[in-house]
Amino acid sequence: MNKAEKIATVREQLAAEWQCTAEVFNKGENVYLLSDSVFFEMITFGSNIVVRADAVVYDWCVEQFKDLTNDAIMNGETLFRIEVKLREHGQRLAGEHIRYLYTETEKEVLRPHGFDYRLFDRNNIKELYGNRVFRNALNYKDDVIAFGAFDEGKLVALAGADDRNPVMWQIGVDTLPAYRKKGLGVYVVKRLADEIEKRNALSYYTIFGSNIASMTVAIKTGFSPVWCGYYSRKN
Repeated sequence: MNKAEKIATVREQLAAEWQCTAEVFNKGENVYLLSDSVFFEMITFGSNIVVRADAVVYDWCVEQFKDLTNDAIMNGETLFRIEVKLREHGQRLAGEHIRYLYTETEKEVLRPHGFDYRLFDRNNIKELYGNRVFRNALNYKDDVIAFGAFDEGKLVALAGADDRNPVMWQIGVDTLPAYRKKGLGVYVVKRLADEIEKRNALSYYTIFGSNIASMTVAIKTGFSPVWCGYYSRKN
């Protein structure tokens, strides 16, 4: 699939999850969805904001956002108002999540020398569960694939993914502090993304706006920012 087809697939998957049509994520106006499963969430692909909200805050969202662009909604002043409203109901914003999609699959990266590399899949991934320091790469529950770098038998960098969505697999990565800035994170993410492509799934990567190091890894490996969002969680 090319980039446009991959983005279209993401919208279709989100539409199934949000119980709406894929077109709502590409409209020229904000869209509001009443939800009985999610208290508050909003995302944008750049043209509008799509909000799903519980009945107790739905009307408030419509009133607050009706005259605002996606940029105006996702700025500090509006986010503060959202936070205050959520706190009234025992909720809080979980932070900004920028989603990167693997779109430049032909991008080449250097293979750091002096390390051994190994691919893990459903058959042997639990071998990694004895080492709990790679919490950004694994959730230690439903991981299905991982690619690791080893220094004399010691795992020093790892990229992992789960298939909670069978079409879109989320990648995470961890590198031990002493082994950073050697290109290992970039290499293991790239190799893992290529393996996921072979399994006919899409790779995506979630980054907080302040995590420049993670953002750099994503861009160097061929990921592009595609959508962004905020959601709430209980205090």
